[in-house]
Parts: sequence; structure tokens; C-alpha cells
Amino acid sequence: MDSHPPPNISSFVIRFVVDSAVTGEQSHSPYRGAIRHIQTDEEINFSSWEEAVSFIRRFVPLESDNGQGSL
Repeated sequence: MDSHPPPNISSFVIRFVVDSAVTGEQSHSPYRGAIRHIQTDEEINFSSWEEAVSFIRRFVPLESDNGQGSL
């Protein structure tokens, strides 16, 4: 009988807030949000997608950003 280790499961909730007054001259991102890791209840606010991906990488070993497997 093969015994496989249980899978490592990470779940996230991502909330996006999109600024309704988006202009072409805007220096900041048109969205911001928060991401929560369900298993640890840890949450951060982000203003760029890179910040959210960096948070996810703390819990999930994502492939390198060479165009394969990146979020």
C-alpha cells in the first residue's frame, strides 16, 4: 500500500478596490486591495500585483518569472 504525504494546501482571499476616478495622468495604480492566507489568517494590503504575488510566494513555491507558471 502506497502512503503518500498529504498535499500542502494554501488558500487565499483577494479583495480588489478599483478607484472609480481613473485618469490618464494618475501616478498610482488604479486598484489596491488586500490578500489573506486562510490557513494562517495573515493578511496584507497591496497596491501592486507584485506585492500580492510576493505574499503568495511566502506560502506557495511558484515557478520563476520566466514566463512559465507565473501568476
